[in-house]
Amino acid sequence: MKLVDAIGRVGGFRKNNLIEPAILRLAAADSEHGLSTSAINKVILEYHGPITLLRDPAMRNTITDALGKNDAASLCMALSVEAGEDPWQVLRDVKIRKNSKKESCLFDWFEIPEDQRPFTEAVEQKPSNELVDAAHGLFPHQRRAIREIRAFMNSEQPRAFLHMPTGSGKTRTAMNYICERLNQAEQSVIVWMAFNGELCEQAAEEFQRAWGHLGNRQVNMQRFWGVHGLEEPTTDGVIFVGLDKLWSRTRSDLSWLYNLAPSIDLAVFDEAHQAAAETYSLMIDVLTTSGSADLLGLSATPGRTYNDPALDAKLSDMFYRQKVTLTVDGYSSPLDYLIEEGYLSTTTFRQIQSSTTEVSSAELAHLEAEGDYSASALEQLSQDELRNLLILDHVNVLINEGHKRILVFANSVSHATLLSTYMKMRTEWPCHCITGTTPPDQRASWLSRFKSDDDDVVVLFNYGVLTTGFDAPKTTAAIVSRPTKSLVLYSQMVGRVIRGHRVGGTQEAVVMTVVDQGLPGFRDLSEAFMNWEDVWD
Repeated sequence: MKLVDAIGRVGGFRKNNLIEPAILRLAAADSEHGLSTSAINKVILEYHGPITLLRDPAMRNTITDALGKNDAASLCMALSVEAGEDPWQVLRDVKIRKNSKKESCLFDWFEIPEDQRPFTEAVEQKPSNELVDAAHGLFPHQRRAIREIRAFMNSEQPRAFLHMPTGSGKTRTAMNYICERLNQAEQSVIVWMAFNGELCEQAAEEFQRAWGHLGNRQVNMQRFWGVHGLEEPTTDGVIFVGLDKLWSRTRSDLSWLYNLAPSIDLAVFDEAHQAAAETYSLMIDVLTTSGSADLLGLSATPGRTYNDPALDAKLSDMFYRQKVTLTVDGYSSPLDYLIEEGYLSTTTFRQIQSSTTEVSSAELAHLEAEGDYSASALEQLSQDELRNLLILDHVNVLINEGHKRILVFANSVSHATLLSTYMKMRTEWPCHCITGTTPPDQRASWLSRFKSDDDDVVVLFNYGVLTTGFDAPKTTAAIVSRPTKSLVLYSQMVGRVIRGHRVGGTQEAVVMTVVDQGLPGFRDLSEAFMNWEDVWD
């Protein structure tokens, strides 16, 4: 029996245990489309997914209780248990472990396709230590940045902050400089620090490409994040370090970092606008003060806040106010040059006006005190049916305009799931939801489809995972639903869609920002690049 048919047998009152109330409210507000009974069954299956419905005991019991007696007995037989006079009670009592043979039989009985079942095969892990054989030109603006970095590093205060817009090649520029440092010494150790494994792996792959063209010998490349350990640090090469992993190791054994510090020649901090945070600044101090490492920071936003000069000054002081900003002769803004030359796409910013939700005075006070919206305020906006329909309508507008790859930045995990689920019910276009809870195999599959060159429309609804460490140059449109006063966060979201055709992206892009009446936030990117200049002067 197909699972959707079994869901259809559940009575209306008990079916409320399976459906998300927000979907029903959204359907009630959508007078044009609405949801039929059969569509509601599909919504339940789409929202939870077959695996969650069958693994959650309460939801599974709701479904099996609605089976006819013969079907319930048949399912008992498939699970190798005696049905008896009350097969429903037997099904309620049976224990089904994840990834067990009994669970596989359960999936078989409900006709769950193989490609929707949990991925249980072991994922091949990349090695923690690799030898990289010694390919990687730079654009003029990148070469100029390298020269300025070199000048700062050769001074009496060898620190620099590389400030380049998203899409202009910060990582590529930094890797060129790293190769230069390695080539100048027979033995040299460089540490690259980033916030998560995706950023570390992207940097590691970029180093492999760069060193393959520019290197003069074999060096070690070591991974130190996630499953990768670092018992014996290299004496010649680059160590790519996840900050959480480094902090965990430092917290358990501070002497380990002190012992490592003297061997480090250069420390590189990716997304360095966060470097002045107490935890990270401690580790940087150990590497640069206890040891002799030079310090290079990378970021598109050389500040921590929008309106707290003291915190921003702390960051600039860490780098001795030595910032390498992308400058181009003849242009007042480097963004104009990057767009004109095709490094960045010509981006049209549009506003989606929403005036249906009011935020309480307490939330506005929190916003003023903390500098950004609370989770409860974002969730309140997420529950606004008319606002959500407005977002989905504008997704259709972008599709009708010819956009093939569209990102939607939602307010929360549940908001991303809600929008994705409902869009699948009202349109034929492929769309997926990606959050921190998405299984890695599904996430990899959906991102691979989104990055592919096929001509199909693909829409990704996401929260929290595609602001950094995500490279899909063919993306041509984004909708920013999440309001924020963080210039850093807004810049990161917009940065996912503005990669120009000269670097594998597109000539034009569209960014739509939901603007809630009376709520502060950013409308476009024009104010971002030069915002923090005063604290670096």
